Formats: sequence, structure tokens, C-alpha cells
Amino acid sequence: MSPHTILMAAGEASADRHAAEVVRAVRELMPGTEFIGMGGPEMSRAGMECIYGMDELSVMGFTDVLPRIRNILKVYAGIKRLMEDRKPSLFLPVDLPDFNMRLARCAKAAGLKVLYYIAPQAWAWRRYRARNLAGITDGLAVIFPFEESFFSSHGVRARYVGHPFLDAGQGEASWTASWPPRRIGMLPGSRPHEIMSILPIMMEAKRLIAGRHPDLTWHLPVARGLDAQVIRRHTDSDIRLEETLPEVDVAMVKSGTSSLEIALRGVPEVICYRTSPINYLLARIFVKIHHIGMPNIIAGKTIVPELIQHHLTGDDLARTMLLYLEDRRLYEATQKAYEQMRFILGDRKASSGVAHWACELMEAE
Repeated sequence: MSPHTILMAAGEASADRHAAEVVRAVRELMPGTEFIGMGGPEMSRAGMECIYGMDELSVMGFTDVLPRIRNILKVYAGIKRLMEDRKPSLFLPVDLPDFNMRLARCAKAAGLKVLYYIAPQAWAWRRYRARNLAGITDGLAVIFPFEESFFSSHGVRARYVGHPFLDAGQGEASWTASWPPRRIGMLPGSRPHEIMSILPIMMEAKRLIAGRHPDLTWHLPVARGLDAQVIRRHTDSDIRLEETLPEVDVAMVKSGTSSLEIALRGVPEVICYRTSPINYLLARIFVKIHHIGMPNIIAGKTIVPELIQHHLTGDDLARTMLLYLEDRRLYEATQKAYEQMRFILGDRKASSGVAHWACELMEAE
């Protein structure tokens, strides 16, 4: 039997890591499988032929896509040609719904099987996407337990495969976050516009906190692809720039995947979010959930504080962080809530679940 070919499309750093684990897991089950498409360095190292680089689509928000539309359309057309020219057995898009849902529709029209990994957050906004996914996918591998019932109720063949942060020990700390806190993490995001919006506020809070707790150390991870020297120009000299997620006891974290990773490591945090006024206005109109931080969404209640838009000020962030620094009961209660959140996620290995499902679909041809 000729080897199978899987066409994949991932568009940002975390999806690149998660997709790479899927590539490795599929190859354990079907060693001759070929992988082509759009991805990043992790997928390339795992053995995928990255015909298009994910940095060509690294955009976020309602307004960010407009300046890059020509390049996005070029990549989109190129991936459609791959469907015709390479005739893959399966299209396996990862996250990136505005781009990948359109490609999934094209793949189905071309007669390809489609297994979508990391679902669009239709439970938060654009609920019509759930109905659309029912018609353009053969399977939807979801990463939060509540998503399985939500998408299934809309006719999607959804399956909870586990969260990718729990793959290969991700989310397990090599240190113990402990009280009284000594190490403070500052995670302002991974994109330049996020950092320029949120880091100045974090710096204001840091200076206020340092006035009361001068012995703390401050740690800021610099995401791959960012210029550490540029970030350094916007920080105090005592901020320690790190290449990886730092060992910390408390953190101020931009809303996103990092907030969940920090929570899985048992680090109490304050979730921060600020965007442009037009993006925020549109989000207020369309987003229909009570929380934006994944720890709170998974738990179904507030287990860590969220400071959003005009509530995110240096004074408010400092005041909220000081609660963790000065109240041991709150600190330990938050860690206890994290344990319950992790129990909800379970212990499934996401990449293995996706790989087995992908093989099922290809063998059913």
C-alpha cells in the first residue's frame, strides 16, 4: 500500500508545537506517512515538508489581517493547489479558524477527509461556526471537555482528545511555586503589538510592588522571534529576560494560552487583557462568555482575577498582585482550585488521540 499523505495547516507558535506532536504520533502508528503544508520550525523538525511558513499568517484581532491580506490569499491559493496536486489522504488543520475553516470547506468539496484539531471557540462567539463545522469536517478533535458536548449538540462529530499542554509532561513544573513568593513572572504576550499595549502597564505595577517588596526578582520570557533588545528598552534594568517560561511563584499574564500553562504549573496569576478600542468594542458585541481566561472558563467560575481593558491599570494590577504576595490563604486556595481544574482536564494525551483518529479516517478510505 502506498504511503498516506496528510496536509496540515498551522499558523502560530503554540499550534506549531501541538501539530508537531501529532506528526510524531502518527508516524509511530504509520511510519511511512508523509506530511506537507503550512507550519513552523517544530513541525519541520518533526519531519513535515513546510511548503509555507506559519509566520506568513501570524496575525491576531479584527484589524490585524487587513495589511497582510494579499499574502494570506496567496498562501490560501497555494494550499488549495496542494490539495489538487499532491492528493493527500487527509486534511488536518490546526486552530486558525478564519483561515482553516475555509480550507476545510475546499477540502471536503475536493473529496478529502477532514480532521480539525483545536476547535474554533464557537461557544464564546460566532456560534454558527459549530453548524458549519458539521458539514465540512469528518471529525473535530477538541481540547476542552465541555467542547465535546457543545459541538456534538450542533451535529459535529466531536471528540475530547485531551489538552496538548498535558502531552509529554507539558504543564508539569520542574519547580515548586511557593508562598511567600519571591519570583514574579511578567508575560505580556508573544506579539509586538500585545507587548507594546500591556508591558507598560505591567511595568507600572512592578514599580509600585517593588516599593513595598524590594527583594522580589522579576522575570520576563521573550518569545521566539522577538528582539530581546527591543523589549529591554521598555523594561527596568532589574527585569531578567528569559528564553523560556521562567520559574516563578506569582505571575501577571496576558490572556491566552500562557494563562493556562501558568495555571497548570500551579502559579497563582492575574490575567490581563487590553486591545484597541475598535477590537474591544466588537468583542463586547459578539463575545458571549463571562470570562476570558482559560483557567476560569474550564473551572466554570472565577479562580483567578481578570483585569480587562480600562480595568487594566498599573494601580489595579499592583493592588491585585499584592493580594497574592500578602495573603497566604488566597495563594493556597488558588493552587487548590488549579488542582480541581486539572482534574477536569483529565490525563488523556492529545497528540495520541488525534493520531489514532487520523489513522482511522485514512484506513476507512
